[in-house]
Amino acid sequence: MENSYQFNNAQFFYANNKLALSLHELNIAAGKTTGIIGENGSGKSTLLNVLAFLEPISRGELLFNQQNVKRNELLQYRRRVGFLAQKPFMLYGTVYDNINLALKIHKKKQRAEKIKQIVKQLEISHCEQKEAKQLSGGELQKAALARMLVLEPEVVLLDEPFSYLDQSSAELLEYFLQSYVKRTGNTLVFSTHDRLQGYALADELIALADGKQVLTPLINLFHGEVKGNKFYSANLCIHLPGNIKQGQHASIAPQDVILSTEKLGKNSMRNQFNGRVVMISEEMGNVRINIDTGEIFKAIITFQALKDLNLTLGDNVWVNFKSNAVVVF
Repeated sequence: MENSYQFNNAQFFYANNKLALSLHELNIAAGKTTGIIGENGSGKSTLLNVLAFLEPISRGELLFNQQNVKRNELLQYRRRVGFLAQKPFMLYGTVYDNINLALKIHKKKQRAEKIKQIVKQLEISHCEQKEAKQLSGGELQKAALARMLVLEPEVVLLDEPFSYLDQSSAELLEYFLQSYVKRTGNTLVFSTHDRLQGYALADELIALADGKQVLTPLINLFHGEVKGNKFYSANLCIHLPGNIKQGQHASIAPQDVILSTEKLGKNSMRNQFNGRVVMISEEMGNVRINIDTGEIFKAIITFQALKDLNLTLGDNVWVNFKSNAVVVF
C-alpha cells in the first residue's frame, strides 16, 4: 500500500521549545480516509498544520508521496493539498465570487461549470449568490469546503469539519466525503472530537495523546492508575493482563465491548459491569449504544444484534470485555 505521508522519528516543537508532536513511525495511506482523534491539546490541529505544510517538522523525516520534504520546499507541496480550518475565512462577496476567485488564481478553465457542479454536490446551490457574511455556520463550512474541493487537491485535510453542522447537514457531509474518496481516489484526512464518528467514518484512525500516537481508538477512555493487575478509575475497577505495570489512561475499543442482557459466566470475560442504556443512535449503518455503569461505555453493534438483544432506552444491560482488550498508557 502506498502512503501519502510517512513520518520517521519526527518531532515538532513550538517556539518556546515545548514538544508538541513526537511521531516515531507514522504512515497515512494514499487513497484512504484517515481520522485523527484525541482530547483537546493532544496535537490534532498541530499534526494537520504539518500535513498541510504550514509548519515544518523540527526534527526527523517527513515524506510526501515518497519524496523527502525539505523546509525550503514547503510552498510547492502546500499547493498540492487542500486544508479546511475549523473556522474558515471567506472573502467579501458571494459564495460564487469566493469559489470563482480561487479558480482564477489557479488559472482553471470552465469555472462556471465547476462552480455549479461543486455547490450542487454539497447541496448549497441556494447559497451561490448569497453574501459570504450572511451565511450560517453550516453554510460557511460547506462554502469554504466547496472553494477548496473545486481545485481538486491531491490531499484533502479537514479540521473538525462537523463542528458547526446540524445533524442533517453532518450526515450529508459524511456521505459526501465517503463518496468523494471513492470517486476521486484521493486522500482524505480529518480530525474530530467525536471519536465514534471517526471510528465509523474513517478507513484508518490515528489516536493522539500528548502529541504521541497511541494504538487505541480512545473511545472508552478512563483516567486513573494501575495497582497490581487492576486499573482503578473514579468509579471502575478494570482487570488487566499481568504484564501491565503502569499507566494513567485505560481504553477499550468499541468492537471489544460485548453486550448481554444477563451476566455471563465468570470464565467468559474478566470485566463485567451492569448499567443502563442511555443512548441509541444510528452510526454509519450500525448502531451506537451508550451505557451508564457509573462511567459511560460506548459500543457499536449491528441492527440485528440490537434486535436480538431487544434493547430500548433505560433497559439494564451488561458490558463485558476481556482483560487483554484493555490498552493502558
